[in-house]
Amino acid sequence: MNIAIALVKYTSSPDSLRKTLDLCGGLEKLSPGMKVLIKPNLVGWDDLFPIPPYGVYTTTRLVEDLIIILKERGVENITIGEGSVEIKKGVGTGAAFEGLGYTALAKKYGVELVDFNESKSKSFAFHDTLKLHIAKEAVDTDFFINLPVLKTHGQTKVSLGLKNLKGCLKTASKKLCHHAELELEYCFSFIADFVKPALTIVDGIYALEKGALHYGNAYRKDVIVASTDPLGADLVAAKTIGYEPGDIAHFTHYAKRHDKPLSLSGYEVRGEKLDDHVKPLKWDWAWTDENTGPGIFAKMGVTGPALPKYDDTLCSGCSPLANMSNILVLSAHKGQPLPKVEVLNGKKMQARPDYDKTIMLGNCIIKANKGNPNIKEPVEVTGCPPRMEDVVAALKSAGLDVNELAYMGYAKQQSEKYNGKDGYDPGLYRA
Repeated sequence: MNIAIALVKYTSSPDSLRKTLDLCGGLEKLSPGMKVLIKPNLVGWDDLFPIPPYGVYTTTRLVEDLIIILKERGVENITIGEGSVEIKKGVGTGAAFEGLGYTALAKKYGVELVDFNESKSKSFAFHDTLKLHIAKEAVDTDFFINLPVLKTHGQTKVSLGLKNLKGCLKTASKKLCHHAELELEYCFSFIADFVKPALTIVDGIYALEKGALHYGNAYRKDVIVASTDPLGADLVAAKTIGYEPGDIAHFTHYAKRHDKPLSLSGYEVRGEKLDDHVKPLKWDWAWTDENTGPGIFAKMGVTGPALPKYDDTLCSGCSPLANMSNILVLSAHKGQPLPKVEVLNGKKMQARPDYDKTIMLGNCIIKANKGNPNIKEPVEVTGCPPRMEDVVAALKSAGLDVNELAYMGYAKQQSEKYNGKDGYDPGLYRA
């Protein structure tokens, strides 16, 4: 018998989710006495310029719908767990729980909130002697429900159920996944083997193009995809935003390890007709032909500096700094050539010749370029991740007259870009 994948149009709460779970038999193996863990996607939190929630965070409304349905089935032991990235030191999972109404949900329904960053962990070998350290609560549960968002991603093309599990890792293991030699998608594809999600529900009320954080563009899509098979749910969800199974490396790694076909031939899509809900979304940003910066550099005539495109070794903690650097360098452009400065990040970029100064953002890239003969004058910005003010200081020390207010203005504009627009309902992110 083919495994069922439900594709349902979201019209109301909690009925749309209830229909989705019925179609895929999502709760058939659930018993009232089980410990249930819900893993949403609360990627990170910015208390200065709040990240627009649409397509970035799992809708709070859908999480509440799920709690209501679980309670109807007599389930009392419910935990919501996440390990958000600290975009700013001290502002992490707890801030996301509070800002998105999860604290209120916990009080209203008697559920427990767990910050995986603070949890004890269990370790699992996945590649020779390498180990992934996973939050204990994510492993020691009876029924794991994965509740990701429907989005594309600049490093992995899509970020759905399999990638959402990366939030179960301890911080050191998240960084390990961005390995300098192994693929990011290879590394995190193993997490599902150890967490073993019983149910995956992809929240497609909004879909995010060119995610994540402030920088993508969200569209109202109003679909929910669910299955007891983690790969199957991701295959259908990816298809709704225009990606075939073979397009996604972590699908391939997971399917090969579990001897699963990379097609929908072994699944039965129930509910909506899949072809009626396909709208391709882009995952990547344009870059200059010389790999000196985002496409807007060429459009604006920026010459001199080089900010090579990020690769899959760039960790989530450092990723905001890469975008900030682009905006800051653009702010220094006054129509004339800028100093010949190269800015590196991640774990494996190598400095190129012919630049007067090489700025290295973070301990990893400093280590990777130790002894690089192409570097005339190093500017090392230490930290894991470095502080934003140190990045600004480094750019200025290299002769770039950057204006940090320009970046703040950009972040503010991104934070407010959906305000008052039809279809973007902030009530979906409140308890």
